[in-house]
Amino acid sequence: MGVLLFLVSLLVVVAGGGRCAALVIGAEGTTVPSYASTSELNAYWQSVFPNRAMPSAILDHCSAPSGSERKVKESEHYWSVYSDQLTKRDVKIYHNWAHRIASEKLLYPESVFTAGSKMNLYIDRAAALHSAWLRHETANSIPMSTKNFTDIVMTFAPVSLAMARDMWSTLSSCEHPREVAGEQKACAMSVQSMHGFAASALGTSELRAFSTSLDVPEEGIGSPSNMYRVAAVRAVTAKAAANTVTCHSMSFPAALFYCHAVNPTRIYEVTLQREKEDSDVTVSKTPAVVRALAVCHVNTSAFDPTLMYWVKLGRKPGEASVCHFLTRGDVLWAPASVA
Repeated sequence: MGVLLFLVSLLVVVAGGGRCAALVIGAEGTTVPSYASTSELNAYWQSVFPNRAMPSAILDHCSAPSGSERKVKESEHYWSVYSDQLTKRDVKIYHNWAHRIASEKLLYPESVFTAGSKMNLYIDRAAALHSAWLRHETANSIPMSTKNFTDIVMTFAPVSLAMARDMWSTLSSCEHPREVAGEQKACAMSVQSMHGFAASALGTSELRAFSTSLDVPEEGIGSPSNMYRVAAVRAVTAKAAANTVTCHSMSFPAALFYCHAVNPTRIYEVTLQREKEDSDVTVSKTPAVVRALAVCHVNTSAFDPTLMYWVKLGRKPGEASVCHFLTRGDVLWAPASVA
């Protein structure tokens, strides 16, 4: 999920009373978004999933950075140019497909998930982990369409030109027709909407939700010079394949997830250990041990036949599964009966 993540002023107040994150003060005459509190989200979660913890990828949006940390996060991700200075000519339409993998190196054959296998580990960067959850009714009131782009930018103003590009890209991704035959998809701006889509797509309200381990850093992992060895593999869902929904965090001023189902899938929790080479005298910045979730799409007959993945594998779409790791910011949903 590539991100085009610049300038003038930011007005922010840190919400009190256990709010999920900072509130953005809109330009004069604009509506200030209503953010969900941590207690509200916990109450909803426990009402539908009693005695089950929220996945870390959902909780990350309730961890508001503060002080100097918040300033660093804002300079990385957002803000500043007022929306009345922005025209659509300034915004490059840059689709961030949740399903489309931005780089060939992120794709793996299912056979690699075997104890003892070695790989160059690539896990994509998570987008906008510190954007706050909106209240469900507020999220439902926002017309998520590029036709309403100016109004949406004004709702969250001020935003930078870089964030505006990301917002356009995210909206475009949410609007685009299905990329793979049979794919179901939706964009969710509240925990309730994300849960509702997963239940509808999977045909059951008895669900389990997962996110990849906190071993995976926000910036992802790219290890071209360090091999990882698969130490252990655990099947999260039934070995024969199951229907699942994956929700990817997207770059937006509020929490927004692109959820889609390209089924059937097999899901694995993979534990990897970094291989230390004798010639490596420097301390690698990549984690020594990583636990991450991997999604394998089993039916690939409708996948892009021009992917170099097929050339490297010596196969054609439909002849092999396609697997990729989940980022720190992704949420996986599966029927409780198979997970």
